[in-house]
Amino acid sequence: MKKVQNTCPYCGTGCNLDLHVQGNKIKKATPTKGHHVNDGELCLKGLYGWEYVHSPRRLTKPLIRKKDGVFSKEGKLEEVSFDEAYKFVASRMKSTVEKYGSDSIMGFSSARCSNEDNYSFQKLFRILGTNNIDHCARL
Repeated sequence: MKKVQNTCPYCGTGCNLDLHVQGNKIKKATPTKGHHVNDGELCLKGLYGWEYVHSPRRLTKPLIRKKDGVFSKEGKLEEVSFDEAYKFVASRMKSTVEKYGSDSIMGFSSARCSNEDNYSFQKLFRILGTNNIDHCARL
């Protein structure tokens, strides 16, 4: 089994972990001994958070709930292209802001994203006219 040293992607602390890989699949994660951030300790997310990588239930394509070919809360989830999903989200955000004002929307970002991604995300919501943006690390 191959051991690959990596940085845990969850909270942004920078804990080091060793991924144990066999046949191009992660089999387990263990804390990196002697690392200056976590010194051989990991939280539950670090120890078990990798399991989603190979899950057959993991979403890999965008889905929109549709009935008779158009969005409907009563419809069934249908696979769509990324272009259609982006246009759908953008149009719903735009119509919500037009109808209820910019403070009717909010963004909730993730510590699993890079600093650059988080910066771009908050910038988008500032452009849309709201300061309603938060981040999971605060919780």
